[in-house]
Amino acid sequence: MFNIFKYTAFVSIISVLFSLLHLAIYQSFISAFNPSQTMRMIAMWSLVFLGGSFLLSSILTFFLDDRFTQAYYTFSAVWMGFASYIFLATILYAVVHLIVGWFAPGLSVSWFGMLCFLVAIVASSYGLIHARNIIIKDVQISLPNISSAWSDKKIVWISDIHLGAVHGAGFTSKIVYEINSINPDLVFIGGDLFDGVKVETSAVIAPFSGLHPALGTYFITGNHEEFRDNSLLLQSIRDIGIRVLDNKMVTLDGLQIIGVDDRDSIDKDKFSSILTSLNMDKAKPSLLLKHQPSQLDIAEKAGISMQISGHTHRAQMFPLNIFSYFIFNGYDYGLNRWGNMLEYTSSGVGTWGPPIRVGSDSEIVVMHISNK
Repeated sequence: MFNIFKYTAFVSIISVLFSLLHLAIYQSFISAFNPSQTMRMIAMWSLVFLGGSFLLSSILTFFLDDRFTQAYYTFSAVWMGFASYIFLATILYAVVHLIVGWFAPGLSVSWFGMLCFLVAIVASSYGLIHARNIIIKDVQISLPNISSAWSDKKIVWISDIHLGAVHGAGFTSKIVYEINSINPDLVFIGGDLFDGVKVETSAVIAPFSGLHPALGTYFITGNHEEFRDNSLLLQSIRDIGIRVLDNKMVTLDGLQIIGVDDRDSIDKDKFSSILTSLNMDKAKPSLLLKHQPSQLDIAEKAGISMQISGHTHRAQMFPLNIFSYFIFNGYDYGLNRWGNMLEYTSSGVGTWGPPIRVGSDSEIVVMHISNK
């Protein structure tokens, strides 16, 4: 189970970096706008408050589930997103200021600083709105030896919903509405259904009881399900009729569907032994539901036809997706191939931290499988 002290240490490191980020924002604000002394004091104390809010609100969400805590965390998370882009704006402004100061001393570029701040705010505002816009992503999949029974069926994959302080039952209802409009035959929930904070689990997932795909709804755990004792989380999922695939395999119309727990698929040897123990028929098609797009070599060696993952969020905010691309060796998003195995990584439908998406989508993936 996730340790609260490790979590606090992690958030503390982020907060220290965030404090330095706020200091840079303050200095750039002073340089670009040259405000009065009163405005400087207001800006300074506002940034001090905002700089510490993410740490404080994050800790509060571990122990409290009330409207104030939810609102405070949401506010600080939104600001974290805005501040990230404002910080990028300050870097650009600082570079231009340095270059102009070197080649044309005395020439003011404060107008450029103001423009950078404006662009950052516009980009963040767009990302805040865009993150709530759910995209339906249709993906055509070709699997060898797949039964013709799958030719007209639709499989929905959703991951990384992160129900908690920011996303609640209302967001779940929106997702269920979108899925029901697709009318899928099978639904997979690929981990990080919960954010890991204190939440009334039964209440926030209750709308999922409105899903009635003919072949059922299946769930696998993500890393955020390990932030707390997940026994109650998993029971609440089972209580509304969703099957938890905890290192198990089911066969539907000749398609072998395997689900692995996130914590059990991190260690290569353990992951390999789990796949071996399931006695999968390599001559038949198979889908592996695995939260993180990792250990692809082991999955392919075991004879998996296709792995479906999430976890990466495609970094949510450009240009961080550049880093996620390299961290996950190019498998951070989209349909790819590893040897003889297909692999799809979704950017997820929810958000973690800043509820902002720029350069990534909140997506529900609809898979159409054929033997072509």
